[in-house]
Amino acid sequence: MTRITIKDIARQLKVSTTTVSNALNDKPGVGKLVRGKIVQMAKDMGYQPNYFAKGLVSKQSLAIGLIVSSIADPFYPELALAVQEKANELGYTMMLFNTNHKVENETRIIEMLKSRGADGIILSTTLQDDPNIDLLNEVELPYVLVNRVILNPKKDSRIDSVSLDNYGGSHKAARHLCRLGHTKIGIIAGDMQASTAILRTQGAQDALDEFGIIVKPELFVECGYSKTIAYKAAQRMLARKNRPTALLIQGDNMALGVREAAFEIGLKIPEDLAIIGFDDISISSLAGIELTTVSQNQYNMGMTGAELLINKIKGQNQFGVSNKIVMEAELIIRNTCGFNLKGYVK
Repeated sequence: MTRITIKDIARQLKVSTTTVSNALNDKPGVGKLVRGKIVQMAKDMGYQPNYFAKGLVSKQSLAIGLIVSSIADPFYPELALAVQEKANELGYTMMLFNTNHKVENETRIIEMLKSRGADGIILSTTLQDDPNIDLLNEVELPYVLVNRVILNPKKDSRIDSVSLDNYGGSHKAARHLCRLGHTKIGIIAGDMQASTAILRTQGAQDALDEFGIIVKPELFVECGYSKTIAYKAAQRMLARKNRPTALLIQGDNMALGVREAAFEIGLKIPEDLAIIGFDDISISSLAGIELTTVSQNQYNMGMTGAELLINKIKGQNQFGVSNKIVMEAELIIRNTCGFNLKGYVK
């Protein structure tokens, strides 16, 4: 099958190839009526842009990298899908890399992407003391933080990022449990070097303070977003004589581990133990699980992050101004916290 080119479209409409190119690349100098005819003709003729040729002209690879902590965590596949779809839409390919929660792997991946000519990186693995932020600035490779951010204002002032209102989401979740009448509440935290866990912990503690509830040290456990570690932590926590009646869990994957531990010792959810997760991964809404959780909307986060990065690569972001997009967190109330109107404390 012969590939349709801009010359074919130009010949069909009796216009110059420059006019066709400008119209299809949304550049100025083409009238609205002519632009519309060119775009429609391109669709009718089955025209596909030659991104490889574009890359040679622009001296870009038209490839971006997405770095995640663990592709086994159900949070990341939807994020990766969104980044890939937006990248493809804008004429880029996406390469996916997994650090397995190790900073040295993150460093190796960044250096490899730079050496292979990647145009930019989406980083979702950032820790507060992450040395790779300095590395990215040093190698002058465009990047955007997605999901996690740097909380130090001096270091973060010129970093583009897309994140959730983690503080607000966790505050809503903790307040919800308090209003249901729970006073013995535990927290299964993520990685306290990550902004997500830091902000979710702050949000929860501030909400609990409003109700005069103190989380005892033995009811706060850092589990690094690991389902297995959360499962073991829940086993110990729920075996206590004065066990919690509710758990705030900073990731749905960890919440599934806690759920398993509770069922193994014969506890009923939500009758004996209320749980609230965080992320709203696809499995959370399944019948029989129906996990109350805070939605991150990973798909929108990934789409926004990819568009922000590619605009940055193209030089379309305003120089010297950082874009910090914070998405609203929504509490999704299902069955695992025992919500009912009669028992709701106002």
